[in-house]
Amino acid sequence: MSDRAAIDQLTEATLAALRAPSVLNTQPWRWTFLGDTAELRLDADRRLGALDPDGRLLLLSCGAALDHAVAALRAGGYAGSVERLPDDTRPELVARLRLGARCVADPRNHEAIYRRQTERRPFAEKPPAAADLDALRAAAGRHDARLRFLTPDELTSFADIAEVADVVEHAEPSLLRDLRTWTTRPADRRDGLPGRTIVPDTWRTVPTRTFRREHEQLGSGTDGGTAYGVLLTERDDRRSWLAAGEALSDVWLTLTGHRLVASPISEVVEVSSARRALRTLLGGSDHPAIALRIGVPADTAAPPRTVRRPNSDALGFPGQS
Repeated sequence: MSDRAAIDQLTEATLAALRAPSVLNTQPWRWTFLGDTAELRLDADRRLGALDPDGRLLLLSCGAALDHAVAALRAGGYAGSVERLPDDTRPELVARLRLGARCVADPRNHEAIYRRQTERRPFAEKPPAAADLDALRAAAGRHDARLRFLTPDELTSFADIAEVADVVEHAEPSLLRDLRTWTTRPADRRDGLPGRTIVPDTWRTVPTRTFRREHEQLGSGTDGGTAYGVLLTERDDRRSWLAAGEALSDVWLTLTGHRLVASPISEVVEVSSARRALRTLLGGSDHPAIALRIGVPADTAAPPRTVRRPNSDALGFPGQS
């Protein structure tokens, strides 16, 4: 294949990657093309300095973008060849992506990219099928991560952890500043969480994050069938955070393909004391990377979409930084 054709394939993949989920829709990534290679880099200007001082959610978000790109390549019949964190002297360089070997085209996750949304409204009373949850566990396992669903006996403690984390984030000025910055973005920035994507506070088994601003309608769901899962990694380092993001993407695209919906619960890992408490609740061995609400949609109308940065803002070519 010519360099031009390879660049075209990689460009399509990176365009799909721009639709990946990210913490508070910060979209903290930038792709740069060098011959037959696309480099994924951190956009440090989009880091949450107080909510994410170690950069764990920054790398998790970039991992989601990386998996989205690989899913697009596989839909076109390429396996994708990835070098993860290839240069210790360049911490901003997340990965190098090439087409890789030819493979049987698998369009499932790629198709789900364009249907995946964050659903913050309450879910239906009907729970996800056991076979669907097994498929999500398998998706996480493809990335050396584990999706652990909470038992009914654990939900009360998990709800307490989420509620305390939310209180801490609103009581600590630096944490609240990060939260406010990314939920009150000017419309022309095309990032962050617009009010129309946020739902009002209401009673739930696990309380939702408090955004305290205008919001969309609550919807008709009861949340009775919601499954709560936590993505876990064996280690707590940069490679594990990146892998957790790839797992998050795969899980979310897989559940979208199974006609389920989800929303993240990131506050339980943003607050260090909450993250430690969650790890203890789940046995004290593996490290929690992020939590998810997963369920059957209660409403036929799709939720409002979050905004996306212009392609030109997140893609670069040789000579551009």
